[in-house]
Amino acid sequence: MNEMVTGRELSSNDSPTLPYDILQGGDYPHGVPVVDQILAALINYRYWVLGIVSSALLLGLLATFLATPEYTATSRIEILPDAPVETSVDSMRDNTRINEVAFYNTQYSLLQSRTLADRVVRAGNLAADKDFLASFKLEGPESEMTSGARENLANSAAKALLRSLEVRPVTNSSLVDVSFSTPSPKLSAKIANLWVAQFIQSNIDRRFAATSDARKFLENRLDALRQSLETSERALINYSNEKGIVTIASTTDANGKTRSETLVGTDIQAISAALVKAREDRIAAESAINNTLTGSAVVNATTVNELRQRRAEAEAELARLNTIFGPDYPAITSLKAQIATLDKNISTETGRSGAGNREAYESAVKRERQLQSELDKLTGKYNEQQRQSIEMAILQREVDSNRQLYDGLLQRYKEIGAAGVGTNNVAVVDRAKAPTAPSSPSLMLNLALALIAGTLTALAIVFLLDRMDSSIRDPQDVGNRFGLPLLGAIPEVIGQGVAETVTDKKSAVYEAYFSVMTNLTFLTEHGAPRTIMLTSSKPKEGKSSSALSMATVLAATGKSVVLVDADVRNPSVDRYLNLPNKRGLSHYLTGDDDVQSMLTEVSPYGFMALTAGKTPPNAAELLGLDRFSTLLEWLQEHFDHVIIDAPPVLGLADAPLIARQVEGVLFTIEANSTKNRAITTALTRLRMSGARLFGALVTKVGAKNQIYGYGYGYGYGYGYGSDRDAD
Repeated sequence: MNEMVTGRELSSNDSPTLPYDILQGGDYPHGVPVVDQILAALINYRYWVLGIVSSALLLGLLATFLATPEYTATSRIEILPDAPVETSVDSMRDNTRINEVAFYNTQYSLLQSRTLADRVVRAGNLAADKDFLASFKLEGPESEMTSGARENLANSAAKALLRSLEVRPVTNSSLVDVSFSTPSPKLSAKIANLWVAQFIQSNIDRRFAATSDARKFLENRLDALRQSLETSERALINYSNEKGIVTIASTTDANGKTRSETLVGTDIQAISAALVKAREDRIAAESAINNTLTGSAVVNATTVNELRQRRAEAEAELARLNTIFGPDYPAITSLKAQIATLDKNISTETGRSGAGNREAYESAVKRERQLQSELDKLTGKYNEQQRQSIEMAILQREVDSNRQLYDGLLQRYKEIGAAGVGTNNVAVVDRAKAPTAPSSPSLMLNLALALIAGTLTALAIVFLLDRMDSSIRDPQDVGNRFGLPLLGAIPEVIGQGVAETVTDKKSAVYEAYFSVMTNLTFLTEHGAPRTIMLTSSKPKEGKSSSALSMATVLAATGKSVVLVDADVRNPSVDRYLNLPNKRGLSHYLTGDDDVQSMLTEVSPYGFMALTAGKTPPNAAELLGLDRFSTLLEWLQEHFDHVIIDAPPVLGLADAPLIARQVEGVLFTIEANSTKNRAITTALTRLRMSGARLFGALVTKVGAKNQIYGYGYGYGYGYGYGSDRDAD
């Protein structure tokens, strides 16, 4: 934090630090926005900016008028994907889009390929076309030109074509515009159409080459697989013959696996079915033997059933007649005899059926035993073949695998043969026509580009100049750069001198120096310093005018002030005040003790002045004498304040010699002019001499510094606006 110095004396190397608002005499911004800094830099270097932009526009205008007109012809084609995929699955749609983007990017690259350019040169014989060679400024072929030279000419023609080519996809479509720009309208249309035609032909050639290569590859693979299939089938048949395995039928499932049906397996199935039937017959015959006449055997006999039916009918009729007639009735006697006969017949037929059932049972048992024996033999043989079928299954799998590969490649070979080259996916939509007006150069486009280029160049140069400029733009920077408090910022005076302006108490200059004087009152415990030296790093930074102004402001407060021009090498106080310079400081230092007669009263300003006198040959030696200290003591006895206008610091020893003998130093810096290095070097010399640096005055603050809060727009003259209006 800044600290106000009160109640103590500063050491010889102390630089007093005062509050910001006290030092500045008002509120100023602590930081400047970047946009404002850029605007300030543009304003400061506005002539650079205007010159560069104007030069760029002039160059753009000249380039437009001097450029050769170019005519652009455009041919539009349609490129469709080979196999569009329709699907509702999101991930598959994403993959389709990616594949489609890659496909179109490939087509765009093929349209701009060097191979296609070589095809166009050969197809159109452009290496011998005089119009083409003249348009692209290529040397024509000669009769004695070597093959290498002709090849170089063709390469140059291809490169020229690629430089003039422009491929522009039409947004959200499968259309592509192919444009060529040449100085000849007819040549542009010719090359555009030729380029598209060769692109279509090259696409067909690639498809045909791909189909031919695929057919050759498949033919070789089919031949190899055919041999492998024949070998595996032969091995399978030989093995089955060797082991006596007879295959009746073979079936192939959906996975391509073959299942074989052998003779033994078929016989086993047939014998098993016959055995089941024989067993059923034997069981039925055995059941028939064990049953009685009412059993199932009798019931199943047709004759017995008929006899039983007739007997039942006779009994029914007998029962009916018994209810009507007596037992001796002839019909009843006849029915009884008929029933007895039927019973006898039934008994006879039942006996005959039992003998037949036994014969059938014995026959069934015999057949069952024969079939069981045959089944046992076949089962043994089948089990043996099953053990042998492991090796046979291996051979069968090899056959199936070879057959699947062969069938798949054969199907692909047939598809390629049937499809051939296929339909071309590239079609011409609009053929190029010879343009009627040039496409370039465009005056507005060139001027716009020149304006952009000039603006960017100007900005870059302004940036470099601003970075290279180490002068003080913002007066507040003296504290950050040099560790020196800012005691005041003095506005630039235009049209008249500071000496005339400072006498007007309503002027901005007077207000600025009055603010400096106010700040000086805080530097010591007795108020403003008694002896103050003003110096700068180099001449013409406003130190002399600042010394005169400080003396004027101090005198206006009722103090007795003397202004001493200690710059005996290049005096200026006498010039500012129009005073004679016959006797002055140099005369006193060389032995003249009549100081009183050397002082001159400056009535308009209210202070006394001691001019520099004649220029001595040894100024530094004179200022280093004790007589200068004696003079300062005498002046302090007769005046309240002594203001010393000292020489610049750089290159001279005068200022450091004087600085050691005064109470403090005010260092003057010219805004927008003095460089950092000069200021730093001067301050270093003063500090090494033991000088007490009160602070810095930044002079000639003008329009360039308004962005930092300094200038005429608002500030020193603000309090007298009503008076100016009245005037």
